[in-house]
Amino acid sequence: MKKIFLFLLICLCAHTKDKVTLDFLKSKPSGIARDFYIWQFLQMPQTSLQEAIEAYNLVYRKNDKIEKLVAQKGYIHELPKDVRCKKLPFNTLKNEDAECISFGLKLSNIPSISSQEAQSLIQKLTPNYPILAQEIQLLLSKDPLDLILKSQNAQVVSEIFYGLNLEQRLSIFDHKIPPQLIQTLADQNYPNFNKMLQYILLSERFSKFKQSILEAKITQADEKILLLLGVVQLQYQHPQKAKEYFNLALQSAKSPLIRDKALFWLYLTSQDSSFLERLADSNTLSLYNIFAIQKLNTKPNYNVISHLPNLNQGQAQFDITDPFAWQTLRSSLIKIPSRDDFQNTIHKQLAYLDSQPHMAVMLTRIKGFQNNYFLMPYADSLTWENDHQKALTFAIARQESNLIPALVSTSYALGMMQIMPFNLDPIAKSLGKKDMNLSDLFKPQVALEFGRYYLKELEDEFKHPLFVAYAYNGGPGFWRRTLKKNTLFIQNRAYEPWLSLELIPYEESKNYGPLVLANYIIYQELLGNSINLDKLLSQTLVNSQPKKEKK
Repeated sequence: MKKIFLFLLICLCAHTKDKVTLDFLKSKPSGIARDFYIWQFLQMPQTSLQEAIEAYNLVYRKNDKIEKLVAQKGYIHELPKDVRCKKLPFNTLKNEDAECISFGLKLSNIPSISSQEAQSLIQKLTPNYPILAQEIQLLLSKDPLDLILKSQNAQVVSEIFYGLNLEQRLSIFDHKIPPQLIQTLADQNYPNFNKMLQYILLSERFSKFKQSILEAKITQADEKILLLLGVVQLQYQHPQKAKEYFNLALQSAKSPLIRDKALFWLYLTSQDSSFLERLADSNTLSLYNIFAIQKLNTKPNYNVISHLPNLNQGQAQFDITDPFAWQTLRSSLIKIPSRDDFQNTIHKQLAYLDSQPHMAVMLTRIKGFQNNYFLMPYADSLTWENDHQKALTFAIARQESNLIPALVSTSYALGMMQIMPFNLDPIAKSLGKKDMNLSDLFKPQVALEFGRYYLKELEDEFKHPLFVAYAYNGGPGFWRRTLKKNTLFIQNRAYEPWLSLELIPYEESKNYGPLVLANYIIYQELLGNSINLDKLLSQTLVNSQPKKEKK
């Protein structure tokens, strides 16, 4: 479910089963769950200014949603200095102290300010913020790119890049750049510069800068960047350079997933079966590992657990629909120092049918994340159209919440399916349900029913489970726009659709889609259905090859 919050000026008190009071809030443990109820409390018309202030002081993680609501109640409070300074217009900010300027200055303003203003900023910043002072000085030059690159400082280059608006970035940076300079910067392996490289490599703009990156010989960058460099080299039909990057990614991989991806791409570009055999032997469950297992017709080396043995009948010893109950129990469990005591305690506390997901989360901790739990709890509470619907719903739920019913995200998405509050009314209306409360989304049956309804809507438009997953995570608008660009999932293009899986521009969705699709395949297998991954992925090739890419 898309986590971008849409702020709605509506009263949610009608959606609260039990009226949220200040005493209720004070009685609950600090955390995201309480913040969610504070957010509701601040929207209630009957909440007084004094109550709003007291509730605000209980907030665990302050955000714009809560800041706006408490301001609407009339609470004028001094913001933290960094927040206050970021809100100041430049004409006010320039007269503040150096620390405030460092918090609030937008480098995009520098090209339009006077020389006198710029020198005043540099003078203030140089003693304690010399890097920022240097960045201002560089932007004042007639040829800023040349001096920016000659700084040979990946921090400076990337901070200037991200400090500018898109038009300024294109004007200053989209030029042919000596590849050796890019190599020098990239090999510093500075996180923000790696992020900048990824942005440019996945962008449809910056064609000259991108070409310069492809001509460089980068060896010391982050493993993710090395892998992406290999993929983009393939996109531009440079298979030998691609293999070199995939080998570098494999050698430097700390993440099991990056290791498996590197093995996969080395196999795909070389057809050397030894890479495929190593991939099939991986104990990390992923789409790439599933591909190798199916290709070699071998047994997986990872563990899939679909049932927990010796579960007690009846209800768990805590309310699974109460986010505070699970928060409190989990906090007490993870404090148990002895592994044996920990295991014995979770069996006593969690070995019930309705607390299977909670037990799986704790067992995963014990087993060092070696086991893969693919449970389908609460499935019998609904009637399913078919195995596909069931598998896709649980594939999403597993990725969203680990199947935990009373989960609240930092953006206040709720329950197993992480439904956003503003979606409660429209989905409830479509399902013919009345008097629904936000707390109802913590009930497994309600969450699964609402989630599968939304999935059906997405499936009607996007058809394929992978596309549905992208839309569920990034939002249907994001995925609609992405497909419409006709740059991904191209028919008759080499290495498709695997190439497109790595070229999704939104990082979270790029990672989310293949994880959900792997979940879907495993759930289908558990339901007795064999899904051929190659055939399934071939159905994603919905776009025609752009003329400019045709050989």
